[in-house]
Amino acid sequence: MVEATTRGETTATSTAWYRDRKRLLGAVVVAVLLLGVVGWAVWTSGQRKAQFAARSLNQARAAAEAGNLPLASSELQRLIETYRGTDAATEAVITLNQVRLVNGQSDLAAVGLRDFLATKPPQKYQAPANGLLGTALENSKRPAEAAEAFLSASRAADLDYLKARYLIDAGRAFRTAGNTKEAESAYREVIEKHAKSTSFTEAQVRLAELTGGKM
Repeated sequence: MVEATTRGETTATSTAWYRDRKRLLGAVVVAVLLLGVVGWAVWTSGQRKAQFAARSLNQARAAAEAGNLPLASSELQRLIETYRGTDAATEAVITLNQVRLVNGQSDLAAVGLRDFLATKPPQKYQAPANGLLGTALENSKRPAEAAEAFLSASRAADLDYLKARYLIDAGRAFRTAGNTKEAESAYREVIEKHAKSTSFTEAQVRLAELTGGKM
Protein backbone atom coordinates (compact mmCIF):
# COMPACT_ATOMS: atom_id res chain seq x y z
CA MET A 1 0.00 0.00 0.00
CA VAL A 2 2.80 2.36 0.92
CA GLU A 3 4.72 1.38 -2.23
CA ALA A 4 1.63 2.04 -4.35
CA THR A 5 1.19 5.43 -2.73
CA THR A 6 4.86 6.27 -3.31
CA ARG A 7 4.65 5.20 -6.94
CA GLY A 8 1.54 7.30 -7.33
CA GLU A 9 3.22 10.35 -5.84
CA THR A 10 6.28 9.83 -8.08
CA THR A 11 4.10 9.52 -11.17
CA ALA A 12 2.17 12.64 -10.21
CA THR A 13 5.42 14.56 -9.63
CA SER A 14 6.79 13.40 -12.98
CA THR A 15 3.59 14.38 -14.73
CA ALA A 16 3.61 17.82 -13.09
CA TRP A 17 7.27 18.36 -14.03
CA TYR A 18 6.58 17.37 -17.62
CA ARG A 19 3.51 19.63 -17.72
CA ASP A 20 5.47 22.59 -16.26
CA ARG A 21 8.36 22.02 -18.65
CA LYS A 22 5.96 21.88 -21.57
CA ARG A 23 4.40 25.17 -20.47
CA LEU A 24 7.87 26.74 -20.12
CA LEU A 25 8.92 25.59 -23.58
CA GLY A 26 5.65 26.89 -24.98
CA ALA A 27 6.24 30.26 -23.34
CA VAL A 28 9.78 30.42 -24.73
CA VAL A 29 8.55 29.63 -28.24
CA VAL A 30 5.86 32.32 -28.00
CA ALA A 31 8.40 34.85 -26.71
CA VAL A 32 10.80 34.07 -29.57
CA LEU A 33 8.00 34.40 -32.11
CA LEU A 34 6.93 37.72 -30.61
CA LEU A 35 10.49 39.04 -30.72
CA GLY A 36 10.72 37.96 -34.34
CA VAL A 37 7.49 39.72 -35.21
CA VAL A 38 8.54 42.90 -33.39
CA GLY A 39 11.99 42.82 -35.02
CA TRP A 40 10.46 42.35 -38.46
CA ALA A 41 8.04 45.22 -37.84
CA VAL A 42 10.85 47.53 -36.73
CA TRP A 43 13.00 46.58 -39.72
CA THR A 44 10.12 47.07 -42.14
CA SER A 45 9.30 50.43 -40.59
CA GLY A 46 12.94 51.48 -40.89
CA GLN A 47 13.02 50.43 -44.54
CA ARG A 48 9.87 52.41 -45.32
CA LYS A 49 11.28 55.44 -43.49
CA ALA A 50 14.50 55.25 -45.48
CA GLN A 51 12.58 54.96 -48.76
CA PHE A 52 10.38 57.96 -47.97
CA ALA A 53 13.44 59.96 -46.92
CA ALA A 54 15.30 59.11 -50.14
CA ARG A 55 12.27 60.14 -52.20
CA SER A 56 12.03 63.45 -50.33
CA LEU A 57 15.74 64.09 -50.88
CA ASN A 58 15.39 63.54 -54.63
CA GLN A 59 12.45 65.93 -54.76
CA ALA A 60 14.37 68.61 -52.86
CA ARG A 61 17.38 68.22 -55.13
CA ALA A 62 15.14 68.48 -58.19
CA ALA A 63 13.74 71.76 -56.84
CA ALA A 64 17.29 73.08 -56.31
CA GLU A 65 18.37 72.07 -59.81
CA ALA A 66 15.30 73.84 -61.19
CA GLY A 67 16.45 77.01 -59.44
CA ASN A 68 13.72 77.02 -56.79
CA LEU A 69 16.08 77.46 -53.85
CA PRO A 70 13.45 78.55 -51.27
CA LEU A 71 11.39 75.41 -51.95
CA ALA A 72 14.51 73.23 -51.88
CA SER A 73 15.57 74.69 -48.52
CA SER A 74 12.11 74.17 -47.06
CA GLU A 75 11.93 70.57 -48.28
CA LEU A 76 15.40 69.76 -46.99
CA GLN A 77 14.72 71.21 -43.54
CA ARG A 78 11.50 69.23 -43.27
CA LEU A 79 13.30 66.06 -44.38
CA ILE A 80 16.03 66.54 -41.76
CA GLU A 81 13.46 66.88 -38.98
CA THR A 82 11.06 64.17 -40.15
CA TYR A 83 13.54 61.45 -41.11
CA ARG A 84 16.35 62.11 -38.66
CA GLY A 85 18.74 59.18 -38.44
CA THR A 86 18.46 58.06 -42.06
CA ASP A 87 21.26 58.39 -44.61
CA ALA A 88 19.03 60.65 -46.69
CA ALA A 89 18.57 63.04 -43.75
CA THR A 90 22.33 63.20 -43.24
CA GLU A 91 22.87 63.90 -46.93
CA ALA A 92 20.13 66.53 -46.71
CA VAL A 93 22.18 68.49 -44.17
CA ILE A 94 25.05 68.74 -46.65
CA THR A 95 22.71 69.55 -49.54
CA LEU A 96 20.94 72.23 -47.51
CA ASN A 97 24.22 73.97 -46.85
CA GLN A 98 25.16 73.72 -50.51
CA VAL A 99 21.90 75.51 -51.28
CA ARG A 100 22.74 78.14 -48.67
CA LEU A 101 26.13 78.75 -50.30
CA VAL A 102 24.54 79.15 -53.73
CA ASN A 103 22.01 81.50 -52.15
CA GLY A 104 24.80 83.68 -50.71
CA GLN A 105 24.20 82.58 -47.10
CA SER A 106 27.82 81.64 -46.36
CA ASP A 107 27.74 82.56 -42.67
CA LEU A 108 24.61 80.47 -42.10
CA ALA A 109 26.16 77.58 -44.02
CA ALA A 110 29.31 77.76 -41.90
CA VAL A 111 27.28 77.57 -38.69
CA GLY A 112 25.18 74.68 -40.00
CA LEU A 113 28.20 72.69 -41.16
CA ARG A 114 30.10 73.20 -37.92
CA ASP A 115 27.09 72.02 -35.95
CA PHE A 116 26.83 69.00 -38.24
CA LEU A 117 30.52 68.10 -37.87
CA ALA A 118 30.25 68.46 -34.09
CA THR A 119 27.87 65.46 -34.13
CA LYS A 120 30.76 63.34 -35.49
CA PRO A 121 28.96 62.05 -38.60
CA PRO A 122 30.10 58.88 -40.39
CA GLN A 123 33.47 59.13 -42.15
CA LYS A 124 31.98 59.31 -45.65
CA TYR A 125 30.30 62.63 -44.83
CA GLN A 126 33.25 64.33 -43.17
CA ALA A 127 35.22 65.20 -46.30
CA PRO A 128 32.36 66.90 -48.20
CA ALA A 129 31.15 68.67 -45.04
CA ASN A 130 34.63 70.04 -44.25
CA GLY A 131 35.13 70.98 -47.89
CA LEU A 132 31.89 72.96 -47.92
CA LEU A 133 32.81 74.52 -44.59
CA GLY A 134 36.08 75.67 -46.10
CA THR A 135 34.23 77.28 -49.00
CA ALA A 136 31.74 78.96 -46.67
CA LEU A 137 34.52 80.37 -44.50
CA GLU A 138 36.47 81.52 -47.52
CA ASN A 139 33.39 83.32 -48.84
CA SER A 140 33.02 84.92 -45.41
CA LYS A 141 36.57 86.32 -45.60
CA ARG A 142 37.97 83.94 -42.98
CA PRO A 143 40.78 82.31 -44.98
CA ALA A 144 42.83 80.96 -42.07
CA GLU A 145 39.83 79.03 -40.74
CA ALA A 146 38.94 77.97 -44.26
CA ALA A 147 42.41 76.52 -44.77
CA GLU A 148 42.09 74.35 -41.67
CA ALA A 149 38.70 73.09 -42.86
CA PHE A 150 40.17 72.17 -46.25
CA LEU A 151 43.01 70.30 -44.53
CA SER A 152 40.46 68.35 -42.50
CA ALA A 153 38.58 67.57 -45.71
CA SER A 154 41.78 66.26 -47.31
CA ARG A 155 42.52 64.03 -44.32
CA ALA A 156 38.98 62.63 -44.33
CA ALA A 157 38.80 62.02 -48.09
CA ASP A 158 39.31 58.45 -49.24
CA LEU A 159 40.15 59.18 -52.89
CA ASP A 160 43.56 60.43 -54.03
CA TYR A 161 42.24 63.14 -56.35
CA LEU A 162 40.00 64.55 -53.61
CA LYS A 163 42.83 64.65 -51.08
CA ALA A 164 44.91 66.58 -53.59
CA ARG A 165 42.08 68.93 -54.57
CA TYR A 166 41.39 69.88 -50.96
CA LEU A 167 45.12 70.48 -50.40
CA ILE A 168 45.13 72.89 -53.34
CA ASP A 169 42.17 74.67 -51.73
CA ALA A 170 44.01 74.76 -48.40
CA GLY A 171 47.10 76.21 -50.06
CA ARG A 172 45.04 78.96 -51.67
CA ALA A 173 43.35 79.82 -48.38
CA PHE A 174 46.65 79.83 -46.46
CA ARG A 175 48.13 82.10 -49.10
CA THR A 176 45.21 84.51 -48.82
CA ALA A 177 45.67 84.51 -45.05
CA GLY A 178 49.34 85.46 -45.53
CA ASN A 179 50.62 82.12 -44.25
CA THR A 180 52.97 81.24 -47.11
CA LYS A 181 54.81 78.57 -45.12
CA GLU A 182 51.65 76.48 -44.68
CA ALA A 183 50.65 77.18 -48.28
CA GLU A 184 53.98 75.80 -49.49
CA SER A 185 53.53 72.76 -47.26
CA ALA A 186 50.11 72.02 -48.77
CA TYR A 187 51.41 72.29 -52.34
CA ARG A 188 54.47 70.17 -51.56
CA GLU A 189 52.24 67.45 -50.11
CA VAL A 190 50.34 67.28 -53.39
CA ILE A 191 53.60 67.02 -55.35
CA GLU A 192 55.15 64.41 -53.05
CA LYS A 193 52.15 62.26 -52.24
CA HIS A 194 49.65 62.75 -55.06
CA ALA A 195 51.79 62.94 -58.18
CA LYS A 196 49.20 61.06 -60.25
CA SER A 197 46.35 63.41 -59.38
CA THR A 198 45.02 66.06 -61.75
CA SER A 199 46.07 68.69 -59.18
CA PHE A 200 49.78 67.85 -59.51
CA THR A 201 50.57 70.44 -62.20
CA GLU A 202 48.63 73.17 -60.43
CA ALA A 203 50.52 72.44 -57.21
CA GLN A 204 53.82 72.82 -59.07
CA VAL A 205 52.73 76.15 -60.56
CA ARG A 206 51.47 77.53 -57.23
CA LEU A 207 54.58 76.42 -55.39
CA ALA A 208 56.81 78.04 -58.02
CA GLU A 209 54.86 81.29 -57.58
CA LEU A 210 55.54 81.22 -53.84
CA THR A 211 59.19 80.22 -54.01
CA GLY A 212 60.28 82.18 -57.06
CA GLY A 213 60.75 79.02 -59.08
CA LYS A 214 62.71 77.16 -56.41
CA MET A 215 61.16 73.75 -55.81
